[in-house]
Amino acid sequence: MNTAIIVRVNGEEEQLDHRPSLKEAQEIIGGYIELVKVGGNKTLVVDEDGKPKGKPTNKVITNKYGSKIYGGYIVGNVIVLEGWRTVGN
Repeated sequence: MNTAIIVRVNGEEEQLDHRPSLKEAQEIIGGYIELVKVGGNKTLVVDEDGKPKGKPTNKVITNKYGSKIYGGYIVGNVIVLEGWRTVGN
């Protein structure tokens, strides 16, 4: 099953009924996207420059996936894609 869920910095989650386009993903995360594989068929869509921009830590995503990524934490709004074909799948 394909899912796309926005997880905002404030902890709010919103399920999308479609895979976001590049433009939509950039608007949601507020910058250029970076795809981060976190195991299985899950990919995080994050702002590639979020840390240098000083975006706040996304505590929900960091608690779930921080141990699987370099640096140990994720900032800003995130889109969690599951099941969608992304680069490297």
